[in-house]
Amino acid sequence: MKSKATILFFLWTLIFPSVIAFGQGKDFQVKKLKQYWRDEHEQPWSDLSYQMAVRLDPLYSKDLGVDEISVDNPPIKYSTGDWRFYSLQRDAQGTYAEVDYLVYKDSPDFISYEIELRKGTKAAPFLKGSREVKVNNDSAPRPISLKESNPIFLKDWLFMGGVMLIGLVLIYVLIFRWLFSGLLFRRRWAVLSAEHFTWSMSLLVILALAAALTLFYLGPRLETFLIIGILGAFWILHAIVWMASGKEA
Repeated sequence: MKSKATILFFLWTLIFPSVIAFGQGKDFQVKKLKQYWRDEHEQPWSDLSYQMAVRLDPLYSKDLGVDEISVDNPPIKYSTGDWRFYSLQRDAQGTYAEVDYLVYKDSPDFISYEIELRKGTKAAPFLKGSREVKVNNDSAPRPISLKESNPIFLKDWLFMGGVMLIGLVLIYVLIFRWLFSGLLFRRRWAVLSAEHFTWSMSLLVILALAAALTLFYLGPRLETFLIIGILGAFWILHAIVWMASGKEA
């Protein structure tokens, strides 16, 4: 009799946690969260063709004792096998996906999910941490950084090209012509000296404009430093030519 009671008690200790977890798992509600995404330079992720994928964490599901959780109104289901996908959007704070997580209705316990940012079958790697995210009723959105730079689209190059073109026109009108004529006619500089000085100042302003534009628009990345390096090389080359022409004179 005692052995039967011992066996029953042992079985109950094994089954009871799963019963409790399963009972809790039926009582869910929807928790909407804005999950923000950034690139490795902490800039808002720019490629809106990616989607955020979410599924129930398999390890958590194993401890819970069920493979899926769901609610009927609105009909939302998460499982360990299927991903739910959410489109990316933008607001004043950055790029985000508005996710309908399921959380325990009357419990502060966390539910563990796996998340990814995907484009087709490609998942962007995380800068740090893992794919696991834990959510409960009190969870607040935290931005996630990816180990990738934002892609540069044609519209980005057109925008920067347009700004540079406008800048070049203003530099020509406000600096090159105004400064050149002032040095030549008011300060009585020699034509060659006035021309070299004006070109040097114009190139320096263009370099500053390009540096500010690319750093703030693209962020600190390889293309940014290439643009700054090329324009900086032009300015240094002109300075060398200026110095050489001065020695010859």
